[in-house]
Amino acid sequence: MIRWTERPVRTTAGWRRWVPAGTAAWVTAYAVVHAWWAVRGAPRFAEPGESFFPGGWLPVVPAVLSTTAILLIRSGAERDWSRRVRWALAALGWVSGVALVLYSFMFPLSLLMILGGLFGMDLDALDWVTLLARGSGALGGAVTIAVAVGEQRRARGGCRSCGRVHGRRPEGRAAPAPSWAFFAAYLTVAACLARFVAEIVHGFVSSKAPEIPWAFMITFIVLLLLAGTLLPLALVHRWGRIWPGWVLPLAGRQVPRWLVAGPGFFLGAGLTTYFGIGGMTAWATGNNVDGARWFLAIVLPAYTLWGLGLLVATSSYVSQTTPECAPRSQP
Repeated sequence: MIRWTERPVRTTAGWRRWVPAGTAAWVTAYAVVHAWWAVRGAPRFAEPGESFFPGGWLPVVPAVLSTTAILLIRSGAERDWSRRVRWALAALGWVSGVALVLYSFMFPLSLLMILGGLFGMDLDALDWVTLLARGSGALGGAVTIAVAVGEQRRARGGCRSCGRVHGRRPEGRAAPAPSWAFFAAYLTVAACLARFVAEIVHGFVSSKAPEIPWAFMITFIVLLLLAGTLLPLALVHRWGRIWPGWVLPLAGRQVPRWLVAGPGFFLGAGLTTYFGIGGMTAWATGNNVDGARWFLAIVLPAYTLWGLGLLVATSSYVSQTTPECAPRSQP
């Protein structure tokens, strides 16, 4: 006779209900506010403005598409829709979410200015309306992408409990990361080192840059180095998923997944959009970019590859550290 060993099964039913609804409400509010600004005039944002892209009705379009995608995904979550329909909804969510993130790509710059303020830098250029506008778009886009990923899992027949398609990728924290994740992580490290070598040759402080406190500069450089070396390596090595033996109080325990994945996604998206979109466009148009041509030809692509590498490695990390299903065992 077969005996089943009962184990608690991870459930995300509540999460699946309130996250899409909350995201739809958030992005709808974002669309309404920007539609109001398009009609009555936007507030005066800090230079260079809310976004590198034109304002007006432009941010309203992806916000409306995002709301539409989220509401359709939520209404069809428990229905027997075809895979084609689910793939189409997931694609709509991805496109609208990425568009919102791209429009709000200067949000990390606002956060960097706040960090500078803690070290005594002048915060006159920081406008809280600008910070909230950029942050709202970035958050709405990020969570829209998360909802689209959930629909993508349903489209490809993923597990209802953990979202994995079992047997395709490593399913445990102790298993080695896939080779493509290792490649992305070490590409990130190489891009970071290339950026710093170019910066050392070129000089860290530009003659046109405002005076920056040394404490802030040192802190910024240290954090940047950690984001380009320690972070990508933690995303693909076992010690980034399970505390190693030399961390005595925590040795052998699971590393909180968002302690590593959160910075990975945030920095990856920030570097990719700010330098890959804004920096490369400004360089191509010769607009307000300081530095020798050889320097920009190294640093801007290095930052872009750095961001893309973090995004790819982080996606693997999230998949591998998703709580495992509770399989029923039989003797």
